[in-house]
Amino acid sequence: MFIWKAAFRFLIEGRSQTLFIAVGIAIGISVLIFLNILITGLQQDLVNTTVGSSPHIVVSSREDPLQSLFPAEENKVVLSRTGGLFDTTRPLNEWDHLIEQLGRRELFTAVSPVAEGSGFLSRGEKNVSVRIRGVDLNRADPIYNIEERMVEGDFMVGKSQVLIGVDLAEELDLAPGDLIRLSNLEGTASSYTIRGIFDLGSQAINASWIFISLDGAQTIYQLSNAITGLELQLEDVFQAEELARRLEQSFPELSWSSWEEENPDLLSALSSQGISSYVIQAFVLLAVALGISSVLAVSVMQKSRQIGILKALGISTAGVSRIFLIQGALLGLLGSLIGSFLGALLLLSFFTFTADEAGMPLFPISFDPLVFIFAIAVATLAGMGAAAIPARRAAKLNTIEVIKNG
Repeated sequence: MFIWKAAFRFLIEGRSQTLFIAVGIAIGISVLIFLNILITGLQQDLVNTTVGSSPHIVVSSREDPLQSLFPAEENKVVLSRTGGLFDTTRPLNEWDHLIEQLGRRELFTAVSPVAEGSGFLSRGEKNVSVRIRGVDLNRADPIYNIEERMVEGDFMVGKSQVLIGVDLAEELDLAPGDLIRLSNLEGTASSYTIRGIFDLGSQAINASWIFISLDGAQTIYQLSNAITGLELQLEDVFQAEELARRLEQSFPELSWSSWEEENPDLLSALSSQGISSYVIQAFVLLAVALGISSVLAVSVMQKSRQIGILKALGISTAGVSRIFLIQGALLGLLGSLIGSFLGALLLLSFFTFTADEAGMPLFPISFDPLVFIFAIAVATLAGMGAAAIPARRAAKLNTIEVIKNG
C-alpha cells in the first residue's frame, strides 16, 4: 500500500510532467482508436460492397477439354460463347446429395444451386447478349440480397417469369409486365414476362443478368435435373480460400473456386490496408512508450534523494522498482482513458462533417467496445514496459551517495 502511495505522490509532485505525458498519451491513443475503427470500417464496407453480396466459394465440375471439344450426349456438356471464346461447363448431376453433405458440416450461411449460361434477349428489333441465371430465389437471396434491391415489380420468378437488371430495363425501355423473348446460343427461344426489376449495385450485372427459375433454366439449356454450379457464402469471408482447399481434398472430383483466388488484386489491397494500419498503430504505441520512458527517466533524476531516503527506511530494491512501474501503468491508464474519449469524439466529428445530405455516413462504422478496451490495456502495459528501464535505474541508486550528494 505504501508503494502505491509513493507512486501517487511522485506523480502529483510532478503534476506538470504528469499532465504533459498524459496529454501526449491521450493524443496517441485517440489517433490509434480513430485509425483502427476507421480502417476497419473501410475494410468492412469494401468487403461488403465487393464480396458481401456475392458467393464466397463456387463449386463446379472439373472441366475436361476433350469432352468440351467433342461433347457426348451422356455428358450433357453445355457450351456457351463469351467475347468470342468458348466456355465449357460440365453439369453437376447429384447436386442435391452434395448440398446435404455440405449442410451436415454447418460451414455455410447460404448454399444456392444455379443453372446458368449465355443467351440473348429479344425485344422488337433489338437483340442483347445476356447471362441467364436459373436460381431458387429463397436460396439465392441470402447471397445477393435481391429482394431488398428490387426497384420495380415483384420478387418472384417462374418458368415464364423473370427478373432483369435496371440498366438492361433502361436500355430496352422495359417495365414489369412486358413480354420478352429469351434464347440460348443455339437459337431456341421462348417468351417470358418481366415480373420485376432489380439493382444489385453493379452496372455489369444490372446490364446483363436475368434471373429465372431453376427448372426454367434447366429447360433452356437441356440440363434435365442437373445444375452448372453451387454458390456458397460464409460468415467469415477471409476463410474462403482455406475452406475451399480443404473441401477440394474431400471432393477431388469437383472444382472449388474462392473469391480470394478469383480476386487477387482485391485481396492484396485489403492485406496492404491492414498491414499499413498495424504499422501506424505500432509507431503510435512506440511514441507513447518513449514518452513515458523519457518522463520517468527524468523523474528518477529528480527524485533520487527521495528514493535514497526510501531505501534507507527499508524499502527494498524491488519495491523501488515497483513504484516506477506503477507510475508507468497509471500514466498509460490515465492517458488511454482520456484518449478513448477523444478518439470517440474525433470519430463522431469526422462522420458528422463527411455525412451526405441525408445525414448518412460515408460508410457504416461500429464503436466496438473491444477496440477501446484493447487500446486501454495496451497503453497500460506499454506504460509499464516503458517504465522498466527507469525503474531498474532507480533500483540501482546507491543510498548513501544520493543522500550525500542530494
